[in-house]
Amino acid sequence: MNMFKKIFLVSGASALAGIILFSAVSCAPSYPKEILPEAVKTVCKDEYGMEVDVVVEGGTMGMYHSMEGLLDENMGISKDAWDVISNLILIASRVVLSTDADINFYCVITQDIRMPELQVVIIKYVNDVKLGMYRNISRNEAFKRTLFSINLTPQARKERSVENIFSKIGVSEEVREKVMDEFFRSTPTRISDIGYWRGQFYLKDVTMPEFLASQIANRIKIDFRSEKPFMEDFVFRSAEGSFDTGIDDGYFLINFNIVEAPPATKEFKAMKIQKLLEITSEVVYGYKFDGFNFVIMNDQAEDVRLRVEKKDVYAYDPKKTLPHEIVQAPRGYFGL
Repeated sequence: MNMFKKIFLVSGASALAGIILFSAVSCAPSYPKEILPEAVKTVCKDEYGMEVDVVVEGGTMGMYHSMEGLLDENMGISKDAWDVISNLILIASRVVLSTDADINFYCVITQDIRMPELQVVIIKYVNDVKLGMYRNISRNEAFKRTLFSINLTPQARKERSVENIFSKIGVSEEVREKVMDEFFRSTPTRISDIGYWRGQFYLKDVTMPEFLASQIANRIKIDFRSEKPFMEDFVFRSAEGSFDTGIDDGYFLINFNIVEAPPATKEFKAMKIQKLLEITSEVVYGYKFDGFNFVIMNDQAEDVRLRVEKKDVYAYDPKKTLPHEIVQAPRGYFGL
């Protein structure tokens, strides 16, 4: 993650600034929407010698590239791979800033040829790219607005599990493929299901609410793993964000498993929830997003559900408001 941040902040700044300037004075789009995928493949091949797969799903563009040596001997991303990834980010940013296609998000996926079950996924909001290049947001903020994950390819996990069952009961190859196509190969419904497997993109049209939900969870992970005193006073296990549209404007659902490190005190819980409130407020206010009614935070370590209304999230100021004053929680949760 630290190396990704360094590459993200340094590698493409001046180059992208030039791209934006060029795009501003150019009349015709460099990558017309009618031929966008093929145009991107061509520039990747001609200028960088990279074979890529490109697909557009609604307002989201996906780029996929496989390589040798994505992982080093310690199962981390190798230095050479970071160089390739930085080029992919640069190309994707260049494309979305120079096309007349209505692209709101781009997604870059890379896998190792030897181990395609493991993937690196990077998702960015196009307007954030512009804001970062015009210095309307800080470099650190631009980094935090980038969704970055290393995970097991979701479709691979799904298909391998089903294939194991098919093998045990002796299902023929023809029937396997038919069942897979009909029931197990479809457009993902969540950001976390995005991936690439066996020559096929599994990409969804990313929406702003779900992007922000994932960003909230991503920022929680970053801060609790890298900022003092949170990395010292808490044990971070997981955080996941989603957006549920079932009630009026919908609501954010943040599941988190963060345990207070011993010797924990009752103040630690308030400190943890305060940080989650700060992050949530920072994200929705930063994007001026008000298309939600409330936020649900599930404390999975204690099996407790917390609720905060939209007005309290927007107006949250940790210097003026204590978490227990606005968070609807079971009696005794905050030790009061």
